[in-house]
Amino acid sequence: QLSTPGSGNGMTVKIPDGMRALALRTDEVVGVAGFLLPGTHVDVLVTLHPANSTDPITATVLEDAQVLATGQKTEPDPLGKPTTATVVTILVNPQDAEKVVLASTQGSIHFVLRNGSDRERVKGAPVMLSQLSGTAMPAPQKASQGPTKKAERPAPKPYTVETFMGPTTKTENFQ
Repeated sequence: QLSTPGSGNGMTVKIPDGMRALALRTDEVVGVAGFLLPGTHVDVLVTLHPANSTDPITATVLEDAQVLATGQKTEPDPLGKPTTATVVTILVNPQDAEKVVLASTQGSIHFVLRNGSDRERVKGAPVMLSQLSGTAMPAPQKASQGPTKKAERPAPKPYTVETFMGPTTKTENFQ
């Protein structure tokens, strides 16, 4: 009775204009051992296997997303106790919703819990498995933009042969 016409009930009143509520599957590990609570902020990471590589990667898909609900709870436990849920609902803009949904269909999603006052965005490069093992694959070389000059081969070192016949020594050089 106190909400604006068309705003609805329940969760919909918590979604600001231009934003969306996106529910993602979770478990005790992905959900940071139950410490994802309504009102906390998370980063969303995905681990996937790119089609052009055998090396799996983990990338940050979304930074500083607010958790709207865990399971069907829209308010955190008053004592701050962890609660496990199979679904976490986060607040995203429409473009981020598309990224997260695509990422969740291509690989496994993990939530990374943020400090309550940390709003910094630090979009880093994806991490490859080969980087963890210390055997990082070399970066692909850029395609040539025209004829390339072949590297000149250094002149081969001449071979030196010394022949000993009794008291005489003879030296010859060959290419």
